[in-house]
Amino acid sequence: MAFLIAVWMVLPCGVIAQNPIFIGNVPLPEDVSVQDDAGLPVSGVWIGKWDNWRNHILVVEGLNADGLVDVVYAVASTQNGRGNWLRLEAKIEGDALVSTDDSLPVRYSMSPTGRMRAVFGDNERFAVLERQDISAVLSSPDDDWFLVGELERLETDLVEDDAPVELAAVIYTTRGEGPFPLAVIHHGSTGTGRQSVWFRHVWTNDWLADVLNENGYIAAFPQRRGRGGSDGLYDEGFSADRSDGYSSDAAIAIAGADRALEDANAALAALRNRSNVQPGPALLAGVSRGGVVAIMQAGQRQNDIIGVINFVGGWVSEGCCDTPINPPLFRRIGSFDGPILSIYGEDDTHYSIAHARANIAEMERLGANSDLIVTDVPGFGKGHWVTAYPYLWEEAVGDYLNALAR
Repeated sequence: MAFLIAVWMVLPCGVIAQNPIFIGNVPLPEDVSVQDDAGLPVSGVWIGKWDNWRNHILVVEGLNADGLVDVVYAVASTQNGRGNWLRLEAKIEGDALVSTDDSLPVRYSMSPTGRMRAVFGDNERFAVLERQDISAVLSSPDDDWFLVGELERLETDLVEDDAPVELAAVIYTTRGEGPFPLAVIHHGSTGTGRQSVWFRHVWTNDWLADVLNENGYIAAFPQRRGRGGSDGLYDEGFSADRSDGYSSDAAIAIAGADRALEDANAALAALRNRSNVQPGPALLAGVSRGGVVAIMQAGQRQNDIIGVINFVGGWVSEGCCDTPINPPLFRRIGSFDGPILSIYGEDDTHYSIAHARANIAEMERLGANSDLIVTDVPGFGKGHWVTAYPYLWEEAVGDYLNALAR
């Protein structure tokens, strides 16, 4: 909320009265330009999303007479509405570009991948931006520019209602010729399952993808059936009346987990067919339900998986269902002996730390090579949103990737 207030307060003072050019739902001034001879490594137009949903454009126009950098900062005002822009000055601090306006405390740093990573305020908001050609952007002003990864469709062996099923996937490619090792990251649920509009949302995490790319991986975020533009029905444990959302019946919930695993395996098989994916074990990661999917998949396909990163994993909230659901799903890790990094947040309204420890203990009793990190997520009851705050996990994930034998 602090981010929204800060931007709302500063924008009316900086906007010049002129007709804007809209790139998707983000406006730019008519006279926006980039100096050809700016001599700045960060010059150009950079496009991405704050927190993976709020469209953002930064145009680094060039140096001014005072030795500061002239930039245009533009955002969508809401997820679906039109936004605002302003001109401001920034300074170079080492490899970072830092706003000089105290009411808009934003810092941009170059990533080893060639992208730009942005942080707002005191680690309140995050973004990953890609450099684009300004003339190309202005000649094709649509929402596609805001995707850092490429949204693709995977041909699978899944069949539903006698029709083949394609799964959508967002794929982030690292620098170089390849082929590269594969990392597959699985998404979670949609809360209660009653908000069908959320089924269409394409889930990804630009910062996690950029960290994986930095470490040499292709990062793929497949969307399971009925989610994010994938074919088929989203049916991971729903009540008989789907408007009631996810069922508390254990048999139905576990059947939903099995269906998710089937989708995960279909996506993994399709991704392995890509020419830029190298043979050999893949890395798995997942968030919430996706964390459990990754654990189950590693246990089922032990020779195909090198490791698992589990962010706040669990299939149902700990108070749900007539019999325990999460412990038996964690036990599906079986004899998988690759390293498992689990990251959970304090004050998680779905999974207490005690519940998380108990589930992880189920894996460790089977001999799992497991490590647990507990973080303190800012805000009341926000523990489940660990992945929204990269500073809480980036170092740990980097260390894990560095230690992972490939």
